[in-house]
Amino acid sequence: MANTASGQTPYLVVETAGSAAGRRIDLTGGRLTVGRLPTCDVRFDDPAVSRTHAALWQQAGADYVEDLGSTAGTFVNGEVVTSPRQLHRGDRVAFADLQLRYLDGDVDRTAGPAVNYDIAEQHAHAINNVGRDQYNSYAQQVIQRRESFFREIAATRTKARWLIWIGFAVFVAGLVIAVAGGYDYFTRFAELWGGSRPPTQDDLSGFLLAALGTVVNAVGVLLIVIGIVLHIVATSRRKRIDQQLPPPAPPQYH
Repeated sequence: MANTASGQTPYLVVETAGSAAGRRIDLTGGRLTVGRLPTCDVRFDDPAVSRTHAALWQQAGADYVEDLGSTAGTFVNGEVVTSPRQLHRGDRVAFADLQLRYLDGDVDRTAGPAVNYDIAEQHAHAINNVGRDQYNSYAQQVIQRRESFFREIAATRTKARWLIWIGFAVFVAGLVIAVAGGYDYFTRFAELWGGSRPPTQDDLSGFLLAALGTVVNAVGVLLIVIGIVLHIVATSRRKRIDQQLPPPAPPQYH
């Protein structure tokens, strides 16, 4: 990866609390993949991180992060990464809930008076200074991810409702066709049975029409079933997101 003007090797450091806290990832090689798979160059055991989550790479002396179709998303300073994003000193990078910071040396040269990193005394159920800033960043990312997921779920539910209504309309149309064809077939059969007329080539037309109506019925039922399944899946996904990615609770500040 790129070397900065200070001559220090750029790196990412994990800021999220947990077993990976403080882990330093030096960006000294070529393209690095990030994810849960053992084959990834940078591996995390966090279940929210996708198997192949993101990539870190260099172009023209600058470092970039790129999302690789992850489920929970990649973020830079709280913004969703939808295309390769250049990293600058002090940028906060998130792979799902995993928070990292992009730096170019052992000292953070981007921290200014706007943010106080003196944690001082912390109280139970309360955070201040750096905890407050980390909470705000985390809350923003959680909200963005929830909104993105909920938009997808809403689109799936809308599609499911359309499939159900279209399937119902097709089913009714097929039923009408089948009833009309069956009535015509049995009427002709009764006439032939009573000997009121000789057989004709059109005697089977009602039967074929009834068969066509049955096929249309089946298509309608299939569309209804698909729509119901999609709606159930969307509802289940909504509940799973509420469990795995609950809305951030407001903190208490001292």
